[in-house]
Amino acid sequence: MKDVLRQAARLVRSAHAIVAVTHITPDPDAIGSLLGFGHAISLLGKSVVLLCDDGVPRGLRFLPGASLVVDSLPKAFVPDLVVALDASDQERVGKIGNELLSTSVPVINFDHHVTNLQFGTVNIVDPDWAATAEGLVSFLNVIRCPLTMDIAACLLAGIVGDTRSFSTSSTTSETLEIAAHLSAAGADIQVISEAIFNNRNVDVLKLWGLGLSNLILEDGIIWSAMSLADRTSQGVQDTNGSGLSNLLVSAQEAAIAAVFTEQPDGSIDLSMRAKPGSDVAQVALALGGGGHSPAAGAKLSGPLEQTVQNVIGLLKASLASNAPK
Repeated sequence: MKDVLRQAARLVRSAHAIVAVTHITPDPDAIGSLLGFGHAISLLGKSVVLLCDDGVPRGLRFLPGASLVVDSLPKAFVPDLVVALDASDQERVGKIGNELLSTSVPVINFDHHVTNLQFGTVNIVDPDWAATAEGLVSFLNVIRCPLTMDIAACLLAGIVGDTRSFSTSSTTSETLEIAAHLSAAGADIQVISEAIFNNRNVDVLKLWGLGLSNLILEDGIIWSAMSLADRTSQGVQDTNGSGLSNLLVSAQEAAIAAVFTEQPDGSIDLSMRAKPGSDVAQVALALGGGGHSPAAGAKLSGPLEQTVQNVIGLLKASLASNAPK
C-alpha cells in the first residue's frame, strides 16, 4: 500500500488542475472524503474542483467547504488529474464523473469497497479501511499535508458515518486511533454525530412513515418500495441519505433489508443492509452497484414492481446459499 500511496502522491505533486469526484446519492464518507481531500489539495497550492452529480445532502451541509461542491465542471477548467473518491466503479461517479474517467487524464481511484473494479491509473483500494476517509489520513501523511481542523472534521464525518458511530464490524483499533487523531486536530465528534444521526428534516420523517406503511417481511428479508406517485402525494422531495434501510434491518426477524425508491427519471435507487453473517455486496455487484457485505446499493431501471421482484429473488437466493448446512 505504501508504494501505491507514493505513486498517487507523485501524480498529485505533478498536477496543476485536479478534479475530485465522488459517487451519486452521496453519504457522509463520500462527502467527507471529497471535502477533506479538497481542503488538503488547496493547501498544497493546487487548483481543485469538487464534483458530485447529486450535490451535498442537506444533512451534511454543516461540513466546512460544503458550498464548494458543484455538479458540473467550470468551462475554463482543464484538469490534468482526476481523483475518484469512495466510488466502487466508474458508473457510480455519475454522468460528469464518468465522462472525466473516460478521457486520457490519469485517474487515482481511492476507495474501500470490496466490490471496487480497480478502474484507476493508480488504485488505492483497501477493504480493511472502515471508510475511505480513514485511508485518506495515511495519504495526507505521504503528501505531507498538515491536518487542519477543517480537514479533520470532514474526514471524521466520513468515518463516523460509515461506521455508524463506531458500531459496525468494520471498526478496528486503527479506526479508533485515527478517529482520536482527528479529534485531537479539532474535529468535534459530538457535533458530527448529532448532525449525521440526529438531525432529520420533515421529508425524511415522512419518507420513513411511507416506507414503514409499505414494508413486507418474507423469509428473513424485509423491504419497502416507494413509488414516485406515493412520494409526491405525501409531498416528499428529498430522499437522499434517509437511513430507512438502517432502520428496517434492526427488525429482529430480518437478516437483510432493502429499500426501493423510484426517482423522477424513472430509475430506482436501491439501498440494502445486512446483519452479520449475511452479505448484500455480491447482489449489489451483480446489479451494477457496489458496497460492502453489510451495506450496499445500486441504481436500477424500472418498472418498480418488476424490479422489486427481481431483486428480492436474488436476495432470497443469496440468503439461502449462505445459510448453515
